[in-house]
Amino acid sequence: MIKVDIYEDDQGKIREYRVAGHADSNPEGFDEVCAMVSLTTQVPVLGMEQVLSRTLDYSVDEEDGLLCVRLVDAPDDKTEVLLRTMVLGLKGIQKAYSDYLAIEEHRR
Repeated sequence: MIKVDIYEDDQGKIREYRVAGHADSNPEGFDEVCAMVSLTTQVPVLGMEQVLSRTLDYSVDEEDGLLCVRLVDAPDDKTEVLLRTMVLGLKGIQKAYSDYLAIEEHRR
């Protein structure tokens, strides 16, 4: 199962997210759930870095299915829109594939 943890600051802004695990939804071939979650969580990294010029601290371990992303600076409105859109996409995937994806939101 893939587990996504979303971490918000005390103002409710997303500051960090972590993705861990593999869906293993198709042991005999292409894992579409893994692909959807990977795309949904990696595109915001591109947007924040290359479009919004935000500084991120992130790491990827494809073998273990890990992606950890942390904003270095406080989130602005554009960053928050990107990240909230990511969460909406993930919740859509979770609705269709609840056996393979768990999402937890945390307030720090």
